[in-house]
Order: sequence, then structure tokens, then C-alpha cells
Amino acid sequence: MNQHGPRVLVVDDSATSRTMLEKQLQRCGCGVECAENGSSALAAMALGRYDLVLLDCYMPDMNGYEVARRVRQREENSGVYTPLIGISAEADATHTQLCLDSGMDGVLGKPLPLEQFKQLLALWCDFDPASTTTVSINEPVPPDLELLFHQTSLQDLDAMTLAHLQSDRARVMRLAHRMKGAALTMRRPVMVSILEGIELRAPGQDADSRAAVSALLEALREALG
Repeated sequence: MNQHGPRVLVVDDSATSRTMLEKQLQRCGCGVECAENGSSALAAMALGRYDLVLLDCYMPDMNGYEVARRVRQREENSGVYTPLIGISAEADATHTQLCLDSGMDGVLGKPLPLEQFKQLLALWCDFDPASTTTVSINEPVPPDLELLFHQTSLQDLDAMTLAHLQSDRARVMRLAHRMKGAALTMRRPVMVSILEGIELRAPGQDADSRAAVSALLEALREALG
């Protein structure tokens, strides 16, 4: 049994999700480092070893599938193996299979409850965090994390609104997915529902779809307060 806390790398382009995961893992007794994109994750892994990597699947520069494939290519004939766990706002069978095919060892949907962290650490790191934490899944979110979530959500919403006006549907979808991941992490079901509506309607090129996305963006701004 590992007597020292595992070294974990968190890779996520959402500052809110990164911070929440970092706080939860630290309170489970882990040493945590963070990377905001795939390139930074590969650079960090080239410099040192990690006991576990939590890898967001949708990132703008390089998605999690490609990061996993490159990690596994590096590890061939090296004798090194790093557990890679996908984390995502999606949880369907197709997405899960894509994660496994890319070389990940498993995939979890956001938000990640405390019990899932404990199971991950026990399975992949031979570490029992039971005696290191009494965190409750229902405990209040720290004010600094609430502020970070609000600020980054407003920034993403402004960027998404501009992208919508410019008919950049791909960017609208990318930002909506990132916001949805953060909203799931922060347990904001109203925002999650609105963002799912945007993801559904954004690809449409007709006037009705554009009007629907405009209305949903306004509803999202109201939900953010």
C-alpha cells in the first residue's frame, strides 16, 4: 500500500473544473499539478512521472484522445505506464469507446463525486484516502471557486455570443461544451440544460436555429445573474 499521496496531473481547459478537481484531490491527500491544454500536459509528462492523469476529452489545441495516443506511443518499450482517466461532460457509449480506443484506462462523467476519487486512487495508485479526508459531496462551494466560476462563465458567454454573431458555429459548440463541463462540476442544472440546448441547436444554419441559440444565450446570461 502506497504510504505517500499519489502525484496526479489534472488536464482541463476549464479553470473552474481544474480548480475544483485540484481541491478535491488535495483533500484526498494527493499532490496535484494542473495543465490547461493537451500540449502543456505532454510537456509536463515529459519532465516527470505521475501516478494518475485525469484528462479532459475536449480541448481546443489537442483533444484528450490525441493526448492519450501520444502518451501511449511514448511509453512503448519504455517500461513506463501511466494510468489515464478521461473526464468529460459526455457519458454515452460511443464516447466511452473512443476514450478506450485512444489508450485511456477508463472514463468518468462530470461531476466526479468523492467516492469516485477514492475508488480511482485505490485502484490505480494503491492508496487509501479514507483516513485523509472527511469531505462531503454536499458541503458548500468555497467563495473563491464561486467567483472563479462566475467570472470565467461570463467570459465564455461573451465569447460565445460574439462567435454566434459571426456565425462561427464550431466555436459556439466548443465554448458551450466547456461551460457545460464547468456547470456540471458546480452542479448548476439550469445552466447545464440551457447549454445542452445550445449544443443541440448551434449546428443549424436556418433562421429558426439561429433565433433559438440567441434566445438560449439570453437565458444563460439571466441564469448567471
